Amino acid sequence: MTRFQKELSGELGAYWEKEAQKELERVKADLQAGKITIDENGVARNCIGRVLMSDMLEKLAMVTDKVSVEATTAARDKEVSESLAEYRKSVRPATGEERMEMQAAFGKGTTVVNILTGEKTKL
Repeated sequence: MTRFQKELSGELGAYWEKEAQKELERVKADLQAGKITIDENGVARNCIGRVLMSDMLEKLAMVTDKVSVEATTAARDKEVSESLAEYRKSVRPATGEERMEMQAAFGKGTTVVNILTGEKTKL
């Protein structure tokens, strides 16, 4: 059971149950206002065109049967993969200023690793 499902069921108390019900009403209002859209394949997107993340998708699936959790999840995975690939292509070596900031944050002699690219920077 997800955290939101626990809230909605009242398992975490009356306050969280009431807040979860309010959240579902907000999601429903966003859908009706066009802030959340669902395409012909059942893929849900937010107001800036990004595929919904799992927490919002869970809530949307509770207020409409027009969304496809599977199609939205697949579209989100594709969107994230493309975004990461684009980021990896655009990576450049750290500037002198960036190296100084890293050194101030992590200490001289530390090796900082970019977890998206695996690039290591010895400070």
